[in-house]
Parts: sequence; C-alpha cells; structure tokens
Amino acid sequence: MANHDLVIKGGTVVDPSQGIHEEMDVAVLGGKIAEVRRGLAASNARQVIDASGELVTPGLVDLHVHAYDAVMPLGIDPDLHCLAKGTTAVLDAGSSGCLNFPGLRKHVINRCTTKVYALLNIGSIGLMTYGSIMEALHEDPRHISVADAVKTIEDNRECLHGIKWHNTFGPRALVAARTVADKAGCRLMCENSALFWMPVSHILDFMKPGDILTHVFQGGPAPTVLDPGGQIRPELLGAARRGIVMDVGHGAASFSFDVAEKAIGQGFLPDVISTDLHTGNLNGPVFDLPTTLSKFLMLGLSVDEALLRATHNPAKSIGLDDRLGSLKEGFEADVVTLRVENGRFTFEDSLGQRRLGNERLLSSTVVARGRVVKRL
Repeated sequence: MANHDLVIKGGTVVDPSQGIHEEMDVAVLGGKIAEVRRGLAASNARQVIDASGELVTPGLVDLHVHAYDAVMPLGIDPDLHCLAKGTTAVLDAGSSGCLNFPGLRKHVINRCTTKVYALLNIGSIGLMTYGSIMEALHEDPRHISVADAVKTIEDNRECLHGIKWHNTFGPRALVAARTVADKAGCRLMCENSALFWMPVSHILDFMKPGDILTHVFQGGPAPTVLDPGGQIRPELLGAARRGIVMDVGHGAASFSFDVAEKAIGQGFLPDVISTDLHTGNLNGPVFDLPTTLSKFLMLGLSVDEALLRATHNPAKSIGLDDRLGSLKEGFEADVVTLRVENGRFTFEDSLGQRRLGNERLLSSTVVARGRVVKRL
C-alpha cells in the first residue's frame, strides 16, 4: 500500500514562510502536505515527480488580478492564465460590485480549480466597462451604495476580503470605500493615483494599518512615490511603518523600472509582488506572475525575497496565511516547481522601457488542491 499519493523528489525547497531553502522532498497525501524532509521513499508513492535542478515552492499567490472572465471586458480565465503558470490562488481586485458579485461567485469562484478570492468594488457594477464610460457612470452617486456593499461583504466573508477603490472613480468614491471598510470591518485596497493626478499622500490619508496600496511603483505623470530629487517621499515611509501593505500591481500602465529601481535602491521593497493581470497585458508586458518575479530578480532581489512576496506575504495580507502560501504539513497541497533559466532576457515595464536580465523563472509542475494539473 502506498504511503503517499505524490512525492516530489530532488528539488530545492524554497518556502519563505518556514525559512527553508535546501534540497528536500515533498510528500502529498489526501490532498494535503504530508511531509517535507530529505530522503522520502519514492517506492511507496503512487506518483513521483523528479524535481532535480528545480525550485519547489508553495503555489504562488497573486494579490491583484481581474478574473471575471467573459463578463468584465478585461477579465481573464484564472485556470488558463494563472494556474497554468504556477499561480494557485488569486485575489480578484474589484472586478465586481454589489450588484454583480453573485455572478463572480457562482461562475468563477465556485467553479475554478484556482483558488479565487475577491475584493468588492465600491462601484455597484464594478468594472463592467472602463475608460470614459466607467468614469461617467461613477460620477453618479446612485452607482455607489455603502449599505449594499457592506451587506454583500458581510454575507460573503469566506471569499470577499475587502473593498477596492479604483482611482478613476474619484474622491467621493474613496470616502465611500473608507466608510464601507470601517462598517464591514474589512481592509481597503486603494490604487496609487499618480496616473490620474491625485497625490498619493491624499490617498494614504484614508488608509489604515492592514490596508493595501497597489500600483506602488506607478510611473506618473503626477508625482510618484519619489520626490523630485528621486527620494522616497516621507509619507510613503510613514505609511509603511504604520502597516500599509505596499503592493506592486504591475498592470498595463502601473509599473516603472525607474521608480522601482530607485525605491529598492533606498531599501524600500514592496511587501507583495502582484501582476494586475487582465486581457490588456497578459500578452505583454506582464504575461504572468513568474515573469513579474523575474523582473524583480533583475532589479536585485534574491529568489527568496521575491518568492516571499508572492507566497507568504500576499496570503498574510488578506488573512489567509493559515492555509495559503506555505508548504507546512497539513496545508492543502498547492505546490509549484520552478526552473531558473540563465541567459539574456528582455523585460519590459508599463512605460515601454526595456531592461536585460540574466535569469527568469518558468513553472514546470503545478499541483493544485493535491492534484497535478501541469507537468512539463
């Protein structure tokens, strides 16, 4: 009789949640992580994967995607574009509002192999359109209901983990989002508004410890997280000290190599590395979470530093580190093996700037909920 359903052997386990970075084997039994140690017997496993030369990590957790596939104009299929690349859990960042969240829950959250959690958009119809049409809709206060948003969050605590303010909705919606977060006792995710000429210091005034600032390395045109002299603004440093989570949220228009490089050079690292993946950037410049992590390797982060920000940290930031982002025994078995390819690779930010890196991460094996869903 087999002792394990699956054993992943010979890889280098990198689990920042436990401070592990060494060659070890990972065993799965009954959909759970059973053991992580050296010398697990392959002969007693139903399935064995040889991960020699690869990293073995917890399934990646992406804190910013748009996964309302075929309903939101920019929505993606998370199983096709996230899970297949090594991201086993995602947070949908406000694709739906209180009027259309039931559809996201029924058709995406309840049906995907990817673990999908969500933030509720402060706008009642979420991001069902975009650009000038969306701005016009949300200028009408009838498209925002604090009471309905609070009730939706309270009725769906297991999958709704906060409220999202989208910067095109303007300051009135920001006040409403803060009110919802306070009344529902949940976190608020705000976008860095440098793209829309609202000072980030104004946004931070509405944020409390545990809230999330996404697009932290936005490149302008308004003042960014850097002052005119290229130094991190004191209000950003103060926000980080008081517990505001700093999230990358790369996106199609929200990540600058220059801003990120200068900030990191001053020791200002993001807490979370996420993609803001949607149909407008999955074919570039974002592609997927491993590619986004590779950009931060090029910017000087170690593999352990990068993976911490795509496993344990995002899980912790939404209160799910008791089940996501780790290979601790008893956790549901979400495991990824990653190849580190060496060479000369071109990476692009959201402003069209290109940089050369010497390594990139690619997923080889994806185990989700204890089942192998991909093996190259």
